[in-house]
Amino acid sequence: MTTEKDLVNAVKESLEAGGELGRIRAEMRTEVFKLLDSSNPDSKVHCSKQSSDIIIFNELVREYLDWMGFKYSSTVFIAECDLSKHPYDRALLAQTLGIKETDTSKKLPLLCGLVETLKHMKNT
Repeated sequence: MTTEKDLVNAVKESLEAGGELGRIRAEMRTEVFKLLDSSNPDSKVHCSKQSSDIIIFNELVREYLDWMGFKYSSTVFIAECDLSKHPYDRALLAQTLGIKETDTSKKLPLLCGLVETLKHMKNT
């Protein structure tokens, strides 16, 4: 006869195997961050003063997290930064940063391209 503990463990294992438990945990963290953020008046002042450079940087980080498959981290990051649910267009970001993309660079996050550019500049 199956006990309640066995049933709970089976459900937990099933949710973990399907990746749902991680998603649920990320959503819960996101909601906790939203609650904490809304109760802290200083955080709203900081968010409202974000420069376009900070927004671009946050979008680059979001693109990197998404590219790496860090969907739970990305979900929490988006909530903490109060980013739009829809990411900036990659071509617009590249144009804003003055990045000319190649077939190779299009396969990587823009942040990787920036790191490569900086390494190249250091060596010249």
